[in-house]
Amino acid sequence: MNLILKNLSDNLRKVVNFGTHILKWDIEKKRNGRDKNVPSVFLRNSIELGDSVSILIEKSSIEPAKILIRSLMESTFSLLYMIEKDEQLRSHSFLICRLNKEIKYYKQFIKDEKISKNFVSKFIKQEPDFELENHCNPIEIERVIKAKESLLLEDNYKEANIEFQRTCNKSKKRNNNPNWYSLYDGPNNFENLCLYLNSTILYEFQYRKYSENVHPNSVMNGFVIAGKDKADILQIRNFKECKEVFYNGINLLIDVYREFIKMRLPEKQNDFDTWYLSYIPEFEKTDLETKFKYVE
Repeated sequence: MNLILKNLSDNLRKVVNFGTHILKWDIEKKRNGRDKNVPSVFLRNSIELGDSVSILIEKSSIEPAKILIRSLMESTFSLLYMIEKDEQLRSHSFLICRLNKEIKYYKQFIKDEKISKNFVSKFIKQEPDFELENHCNPIEIERVIKAKESLLLEDNYKEANIEFQRTCNKSKKRNNNPNWYSLYDGPNNFENLCLYLNSTILYEFQYRKYSENVHPNSVMNGFVIAGKDKADILQIRNFKECKEVFYNGINLLIDVYREFIKMRLPEKQNDFDTWYLSYIPEFEKTDLETKFKYVE
């Protein structure tokens, strides 16, 4: 079985490796403005998640790998939405949501801020003598807040920040932490993002399923029936669903590569096509060589 797992891991790593070439091409293509490289960061994150999945497959850590596949879905679908159209607007939406979230977080450490009172009260319940100043540097944090607030006032981001506030107040109950893709009346949550991207099947049959691994609702899957009224606990590093995880990792990465090339690097389309045509036989060979029958 170790050879099968290594074969799957090596094949996925080939897809990851090609992604690093795409990332290099994208970075080398000079684009002015920090917002121009937001998609690059999302691609890098997706590649790194795919690489981590390949490592876990080789070690037969399949259940933890499902958590990363779930994260990979979030990363790749966010990227697909960002580059689908209005890339600059959507990049600004991401940056503005991130900035506002960071500002809100740091203000919790400033004693005079309203949000800080609720923050500190949580600790006082556990430690009556708790003093916030003993755990942070308020002067330095105030400097960070001012720097981030100044970014919100830049001409490039004013419009997106106004839209952020509008989105926060759109419903009767204010939402202080909207998803970046919900700005400009976009999908309000990940389920609707998947619907928008025509990926509801993946959401319902993979994302929901793998969410149980993030929130330990799937722990009972560690039991297996051993006879009438009997059950055993499965060994850790159970390889049963290694092929499923492998397929998901491959498909998510290749799908995002295809769209990334189309929208950001059309001049590299031939390079992608050449690689893809050479990869398909390797995938089919690996798929054939790694067939196995699982017996509980």
